[in-house]
Amino acid sequence: MQKIAAVTALAAQCLACQLSGAWAEEKREVGPAVLIVRQPAGEAVPAQALLGSPIAPPDGSEARPFTSLRSALQAAPAGALLRIGEGIWRERLSISRPVVLLGRGADRTRIVPPEGGLPAIEVRGADRVEIYGLSIEGGGFGISYLGGAGHRLENVSLRGAWQAAVQARGAHLFVAGGEVAEVARGRAGRGIDVEGGSLEAHKLLLRQAGRRALVLKAAKALLVDLDVQGSSLSALQATDGAEVRVVRGRFAGQGGAALYTGGARLSIEEAEVSGNEYAVIGFRGADLSVTGAQLSDYHVAAVAMVNSRGTVQRCKMEGGGTEAAISITGKDKTPVALLENRIRDSGSMGVHLTETSVVARGNIITGTRLDRDHDMGDAFYAVQSELQLERNVLRGNAGSGIATLRSRVRMTGNDLIENGRAGLLLLDRSRATATGNLFERNAAAGVEVAEQSHATLSRNRFAYQPTYDIDARCERGGADVRDDNTFAAPRRQRSCAE
Repeated sequence: MQKIAAVTALAAQCLACQLSGAWAEEKREVGPAVLIVRQPAGEAVPAQALLGSPIAPPDGSEARPFTSLRSALQAAPAGALLRIGEGIWRERLSISRPVVLLGRGADRTRIVPPEGGLPAIEVRGADRVEIYGLSIEGGGFGISYLGGAGHRLENVSLRGAWQAAVQARGAHLFVAGGEVAEVARGRAGRGIDVEGGSLEAHKLLLRQAGRRALVLKAAKALLVDLDVQGSSLSALQATDGAEVRVVRGRFAGQGGAALYTGGARLSIEEAEVSGNEYAVIGFRGADLSVTGAQLSDYHVAAVAMVNSRGTVQRCKMEGGGTEAAISITGKDKTPVALLENRIRDSGSMGVHLTETSVVARGNIITGTRLDRDHDMGDAFYAVQSELQLERNVLRGNAGSGIATLRSRVRMTGNDLIENGRAGLLLLDRSRATATGNLFERNAAAGVEVAEQSHATLSRNRFAYQPTYDIDARCERGGADVRDDNTFAAPRRQRSCAE
C-alpha cells in the first residue's frame, strides 16, 4: 500500500508540473488528489449493468470520472486538481476551498452558466483557487472573488458577461494570458473590477471589455503588456487610493480617457496609447507619472491633469486634437515636472497651463497649429501660472513659443526659433526673467511685452527677427534689457506702441 500511495503522489506532482512553469517558480505544494471530470460519451451502457453488477459511483478516476463539475467540486479535498474534459459545461459553480481547474483549452473546455445574473463561478472564503485553459461565457459575472490570496487565472477566456467578467473584493489575483471580451458589448459594465486587495496581470487581451475595461478601487495593481481596445469610456480607471503601475502595453480606441486616475497613484511606463479622446487623465488629487510613453492621435489632449501632481518625462506625443498635448489645471503647490518630452503636431497648443506651477526641462515642441478661429498655436500657453523653463526647444509653432497671461516665467537656456508669432509674448501683467536664451527668426518680435507686463532680459542672443528683437509697449510695463544681451544686427527695439 505504501508503494501505491507513493506512485499516486508522484503522478499527481507530474500532472501539476504540466500546468505552468510559474508553479515551479512559486515552489507551491501540489495536493495529491487528481480528479477526472469528463462528459458521458454517447448512450453506451456501462459494462457493470450488462453483467448485472451494481454501478459504482464516480470517484474521479479514469475509469469512473465525474460527469459534472459541481459533483467533482463537492468531492474534491483542499488542493485537488480537477482535469476537465472537452465540452460545454452548463453549470454554475461555487468554490469554498483551494482547488485547481485545468481545462483542455479555451475553445475546447467551455463553462456556460444557466441564464441569470449570478456569477458563473463564485469563489468565497478560499485561497489559491487556480483556473487554467478554459473559457467562461455569459452570466451576470464571469468569476466573482470574495477575499482570499493566491488566486490565479491563466489562459482563460472570459466572454459575454453582462456586468463584469471578473469581480474581486478584498482578493489577491494573478492573471496571465487569455482574454476578456464582449462585456455588455463594450457599452456598459466592467471587464475586471477590483476593490481592495491586489491584481497582477500579464499579456492579457481585452476587447470591448465593458464601458471600463479595468476598474481598480483602493487596490494595488501591476499591469504588464496588456492590449486593450474598444471600451466606450476607458481602458483603466484607478480611484480612491489605488496604486497602479502600467508597464508597456497598448491602449487604443476608447471613447474617453484611455488611462484615468482620480485620487489615486498611477505610474505609466513605455505604454502605447492611441486613438482615444484623452490618452491619460489625472484628476482629484491624483499622483501621476508617465514615462517613456507614446501618445498619439488623441482627440482632445494626450495628458490632462486637474488638481493633481506628477511627472511627464521622455514621452512622444503627436497627432493632437482640439486642446494641447499636455493640459494642466489646478492649484497644487507642488510643481508638475515636464522633462525631455518630444511633442509634434500636438493640436492648438503644446502645453496649456491654468493656475498651476510647472518645471519644464529639455522638451522639444514643434508644429502646433492654429485653431478654427486662427488663434492659439503656442508651444506654451499659460494663464495665472508659475513657469520654470530650462533648455527647451520651441520651434516652428504656428503661434508664439511662449504666451502668458497673469503669469510668472523664469526661463534659462531655451531656443525659441521660427515660431509664427513672438518667441516670448507677455500679456496681462505677466512677469518674466529670461537668461541665456536664443530668439531667432520668429515672425513677430523675439520678445513682446504688453498689457502692463514686464521682462528682465540678460545674456540672451537675438538672431534675425523680421520685425523687432524686443517689442516692449508702454502701459506701465516694459523690458529691462541688460547690456550682456547680443544681437545679430543693431538692436531693433520698440519701447512704446507706435
